[in-house]
Amino acid sequence: MGDERETRPAPVRGVERSLTVRLGDLGGFDLRPTRMFVWGGREREATERVLPLGSAPRSLQIPRRPREVRAGSVEVRTVGNPFMTIALAGVHAARRLRATRADERGSAGPG
Repeated sequence: MGDERETRPAPVRGVERSLTVRLGDLGGFDLRPTRMFVWGGREREATERVLPLGSAPRSLQIPRRPREVRAGSVEVRTVGNPFMTIALAGVHAARRLRATRADERGSAGPG
């Protein structure tokens, strides 16, 4: 069978953990703990929108391993553990939602 060893990419530093999914010509999303990028079409830069979820990223010096999987026109790339990325983004989104609701209740006083 030859020398078909799986080569693992080296861990990278200074890069935020992320989960990126492209759906061919439809577009895709790039989920990070503190923000989410969404776009339509093949060219990300042309239609990209940023949805903030929290404050600036931290812990960029921790080495994380990049990975890539393709299935037909679907491409999934990760830096770090994708489940941890989803969990951290969920925490930031919940905090932002809670803060927004608290602001709405505070401004809804008698007036």
